[in-house]
Amino acid sequence: MRRGTSFRSERSNLWIILGWGFLIVVGVGLAWYGFTWNGNGPKQAAVEPAATATVGLPPSPTPLPALPPTATPVPTFTPLPTPVPPTQAPAIPSIVTGTDGANVRTGPGTNFTRVGYLDPGAEARVTGRYGDWWQIEYEGGMAWLFGGIVTASNADGVVQVQPPPSPTPPPPTSTPLPTATPIPAEPTPLPGPPPEFRGLDPISYSVEDAPGPFDVGSKIWFNMEIRNRNNYRVRYESLGTWVQETGKFQESWTKQKFSADQYFSWRDHIKIKSSGTYNLWMRICFEDGACANLMGPVTIKVE
Repeated sequence: MRRGTSFRSERSNLWIILGWGFLIVVGVGLAWYGFTWNGNGPKQAAVEPAATATVGLPPSPTPLPALPPTATPVPTFTPLPTPVPPTQAPAIPSIVTGTDGANVRTGPGTNFTRVGYLDPGAEARVTGRYGDWWQIEYEGGMAWLFGGIVTASNADGVVQVQPPPSPTPPPPTSTPLPTATPIPAEPTPLPGPPPEFRGLDPISYSVEDAPGPFDVGSKIWFNMEIRNRNNYRVRYESLGTWVQETGKFQESWTKQKFSADQYFSWRDHIKIKSSGTYNLWMRICFEDGACANLMGPVTIKVE
């Protein structure tokens, strides 16, 4: 009975030794396995890590070799052109009319035909002169006006020009003229205003209560009617009643003008301070100094 118990006790000790030995072997194996295995396989020898590109960034460009510096060209100096002073245009001779304007004629004189009129302040180019008259450009041609009623500018160098021939007819000669062949008579045209009236047609001139007698120094009333037959204006210096015996001029209007085809009528009075018989005229004086008795005389007595 003891032998059996002893055998079982030895066998039990053997198993204990084998168990511990197995555990030691397993432990050593696990330790070695854990040292050589990292979960993805056996550990490898350490190597130099390779360079990795950064995800999401383009690769850095390879730098180009440096070029030698290029010389900057020096700008060529271009001289500025010398400024040329502008050529001054020659001054043009001209005239400007005064406050009363000016008549325009075909020649340098009041005996030449009046062809127009320049308003006050009008300007015209001067092309020549003759005495006190200026030759000007007028409506595409040449005409003349009196220098005493205009203001000239830049006219010192204006040359004297030959005027057109005077419209005054030559004096008659003693050479007899040939007898003209008679022709059939034509109706005599109605007489128009004389040339010295310059197109003004006096219609009537009367003195109220003529021939009087009128008291010395009393008002003697007169009436005038005139029509301008021209298609242009006619300027005048004075208009009224002129007393032939004394030379007194009762100026009803001064420095005025008749418009084209204007009808004009006026009533005014005059006083005569001495007794006697007098002849009254309707009289006008123009800007150039020429005067004309348009109608009359009306004879009156003053006592």
